[in-house]
Amino acid sequence: MIEPTGPLSPTVYWRRRLAAIGAALVTLLVVIWIVGMFGSDAETAQPTNAAAASSSNPPPSLSESPAAASSSSTTPPPSPTETTPPPPPPGPPQPCPDDVIGVVAKANKPFYTIGDQPELSMDVINTGPVPCIRDIGRQHRELTVLTADGATVLWSSNHCLSAVGTETRVMQPKETFNYGTKWAGSTSKPGCGAHTRVGPGDYLLVAKLAGKASSPTVFRLEH
Repeated sequence: MIEPTGPLSPTVYWRRRLAAIGAALVTLLVVIWIVGMFGSDAETAQPTNAAAASSSNPPPSLSESPAAASSSSTTPPPSPTETTPPPPPPGPPQPCPDDVIGVVAKANKPFYTIGDQPELSMDVINTGPVPCIRDIGRQHRELTVLTADGATVLWSSNHCLSAVGTETRVMQPKETFNYGTKWAGSTSKPGCGAHTRVGPGDYLLVAKLAGKASSPTVFRLEH
């Protein structure tokens, strides 16, 4: 290189040259960086446009996939509901236990005149929920007339009427069987002897079926 000449020291001139060279190098580097930036922008723009074009025009396989998914997710029609088989028919009726047999004593009027023959009867009822079998024959039934305090039996239907015979029934739920007779207004004893007419007053009527007694029913005899 040419040696610096001038009134100043050569060192000063060398520093100035170095500073000018450094500035030129910096300027060159700046220019190269700017060109690199523009070149990079031009290159990255193409993939962006291509991506936009790809998103606006999806391949046929992608556009058809929702329909295919919808078709595959269709739920098959439900199978017909299974019907419950009917219950088996009930078996034959069983014997009626005492707790489902109701016995009720009945007088056809609450008041009678001395000399009348009160109509006395009994109801036998199946109070259970199912049919059942019971022998309600004459040998199991009895009507009795007692004093008002219930202490003495004055009359029994079995003293003068036959107390033999069976009557087996299939009793339906709530079905009622009624049996009755007339009372002559007198006492009785086994064998149908020793009749004595009773006087006015209150009396109790009790019905029995095979030893199961009804609640007493009150009636009155008057002059």
